[in-house]
Amino acid sequence: MKILVIGAGGVGGYLAAKFAKCNLDTTLFATPKTNEFIKKNGLKITGVEEFSICLKTTLQGIYDIIIIATKAYHLDDIIPILKKHSNQNTIVLPLLNGVGHFEKLKEFNLKKGCIYIVSHKEDINVINKKTDTFYLCYEKDEKLDKLFSNCDLKVKSSENIDSDIWKKYLFIATFATLTSYYKKSMRWIVDNKENEVVEFVKRMIKLAPIQFDEDKEITRIIKQAKNLPLDSKTSMQLDFENNNPTELENLVGYLSKDEFINKYYKELKNYK
Repeated sequence: MKILVIGAGGVGGYLAAKFAKCNLDTTLFATPKTNEFIKKNGLKITGVEEFSICLKTTLQGIYDIIIIATKAYHLDDIIPILKKHSNQNTIVLPLLNGVGHFEKLKEFNLKKGCIYIVSHKEDINVINKKTDTFYLCYEKDEKLDKLFSNCDLKVKSSENIDSDIWKKYLFIATFATLTSYYKKSMRWIVDNKENEVVEFVKRMIKLAPIQFDEDKEITRIIKQAKNLPLDSKTSMQLDFENNNPTELENLVGYLSKDEFINKYYKELKNYK
């Protein structure tokens, strides 16, 4: 089984390293500079796990599984790669934030998924996994079942993947927005702005195409945030801080039809 992971950040780099460590035929693909550096020096995982691994970074032939672990704004650049290195039997599993990206990928043999992980790219070939948090949900599929059965990762083969994705979306959109708006960590937000967290989640649930138990989801999200390290930031917050492109449109633009959420969206569009 040939696996391609596109994106060498906190998600893609970590997954590719774990697959390779489990002796799976894995290629990690990112920018030319990153590809060349990792090809020569390997990839290092630090934090709660410590190991280094050699990885292939050159695209070659057709892959059995392609995992997309980039930001949504890179999809237009990725689609030509998918067309060249996949066929009708290739599983394409995007692990992106939000819900809007699935429409762009509908021409492929798409399986939906989402991931919970606290990790970030510390250097060009260094991924810091800050906590033990790891949980990956994927739409039930035999190839994906086989892939993850060969690696020591906490995963769930889901019969209701849209619900799982929206549960992740409720969490990440709320905290990506509020951490970026207030320029504070997730723990600070939940400790100091819990009422806003609750209202944000309630508004999202009203927009969701899926029925949720509102009280249950709010309790889950608050508990999850309170278990995070004090300094944990969202990836969108870090992108704002580093003057990088952000996933504001993908994460919050979809929700901006709600008046309460729209005020944050408008402010963040003018972020300084």
